[in-house]
Amino acid sequence: MRRVVLLTLATLALAAPAALAQDPSDPFGPLPQPAPAETPTATPPPSVEAQEDTDRTLLYAIAAGLLVLFVIIARVITRDARETLHEQGRDAAPKPRDQGPHRHARESKAKARARTKAQRRARRQNR
Repeated sequence: MRRVVLLTLATLALAAPAALAQDPSDPFGPLPQPAPAETPTATPPPSVEAQEDTDRTLLYAIAAGLLVLFVIIARVITRDARETLHEQGRDAAPKPRDQGPHRHARESKAKARARTKAQRRARRQNR
């Protein structure tokens, strides 16, 4: 029990200087400001010409890197396209539309048009 009382008194004794530093007329006011720290000395900036040379060199390096990247991408795409193209597809001439898969679509479209015309004729006769 004595230890608890002594510990409480020690804690209050440590907090007392901060409480005494406040303005007594305004107990809810802010604490006083600490002493300002020393400001570090500023280093002189590099010359503008040196920065422009560095910036220009960096831009040329980035442009060269992008150019190399685009060339590599183009070569990979064209090589892949040549490999996937079948031997028969390289030399064969394109088929006319009537022989390919479009013939069925043409026939069905023609039938649909004929049906539509017949329906129009029937409507005109029923008027």
